[in-house]
Amino acid sequence: MTTFALRFAVLFALPFTVATGVIAAEKPYTPLPAEVGAGGPPPADLVERAKAVADAVEAGSAEEVHAFVADRPTFVMSGITLGVPRRIEKKGPFADAPSALAAIGLAYTEGELAPPSGKTMDMTPSRVRTAMETIGERLAEAKWGRDPLVPGAWCTSRGVRWDTKAAKKAGIAEERGVYVTEAVAALAAADGAAKIVGTLKPGLLYRSYQSDEENGFSGIVLPNGRVGWVAAEKTGNPTAWGLCFEKGQAGWMLTTFVSALL
Repeated sequence: MTTFALRFAVLFALPFTVATGVIAAEKPYTPLPAEVGAGGPPPADLVERAKAVADAVEAGSAEEVHAFVADRPTFVMSGITLGVPRRIEKKGPFADAPSALAAIGLAYTEGELAPPSGKTMDMTPSRVRTAMETIGERLAEAKWGRDPLVPGAWCTSRGVRWDTKAAKKAGIAEERGVYVTEAVAALAAADGAAKIVGTLKPGLLYRSYQSDEENGFSGIVLPNGRVGWVAAEKTGNPTAWGLCFEKGQAGWMLTTFVSALL
């Protein structure tokens, strides 16, 4: 399991009925309309640049990685539930590689241990390590696509834009979301032979239920409150971590760092 997965592993207890062992129905709701960035293969020269960044990470060279980062990078940040908006902030310019990578690492840090009372602690080294690890992981697991919040960029995961006020009105602001990349049948169990219990459509955010990693399925709460299962490869996380590249005079540069924290 990657560092990313470990940081964001959230366990849910499945509500089974005692008599039948069937998953109990959830509360009905209205899925949220959403703009999901398009997917697709990135340009060949971007793939080459991404490999160069990955090689620099593998070599442990913070200076080389920093050479691929824009002078004033953009940070896209959000929570992990549908009621927290994705927000954008620019930072920099930075004096050197450690300070730039420390800012990037902090964006992916859920929390830091406080130093002993009366002591000070330089968090730069640990934040730089976090930045290097996260950049390497996101490149290794890239599912390239676009992000509506970063026009013109190619990102290691699709970005999503939705109305958080609508999520609150629908009563699902505290829920985690999931989308499908194409119209797909939802099954009664995490089993390809299970009966169909509904159909999920792209362009909407549904309530996430639970992942069945062993069988490769994602559990999704259908609008009627019933839980359906869809092949995980056909779903996406609207609050996924990622990196975005934009092309300028110096070629493709890392311009944006996307994170979602509790």
